[in-house]
Amino acid sequence: MKVKEIMQTNLYSLAPSHTVREAAKIIGEKDVGSVLIIKEGKLVGIFTERDLARLIAKGVSLDTPLEKVMTKNLITIGPEDSLIKATCKMIEHDIRHLPVVNENGELLGIISNRDILKNLI
Repeated sequence: MKVKEIMQTNLYSLAPSHTVREAAKIIGEKDVGSVLIIKEGKLVGIFTERDLARLIAKGVSLDTPLEKVMTKNLITIGPEDSLIKATCKMIEHDIRHLPVVNENGELLGIISNRDILKNLI
């Protein structure tokens, strides 16, 4: 099975200038595990529920701009890649979400460990 067959295309995104509070609201209300950070139409980062938990534990202000706390060194995957490759990347990098990009780096979707598990059953 390929990534494109199960990737989510209903994406939630914010600009880097938005706050942790705004990302937390999306994560909670939309029941998603991550928010993609987009600047001038380009994927520049990701902010996850795991990031949110770490920041809360450290007492970081919810009014902190995402650009200060988002993950910038993104690990991505292509739509034609296999779920095995996606799983291996997630395990290797200890991550739960992989943005799906085409050969030009354009965002197409996202795949999570939850998406992979759902399709194993």
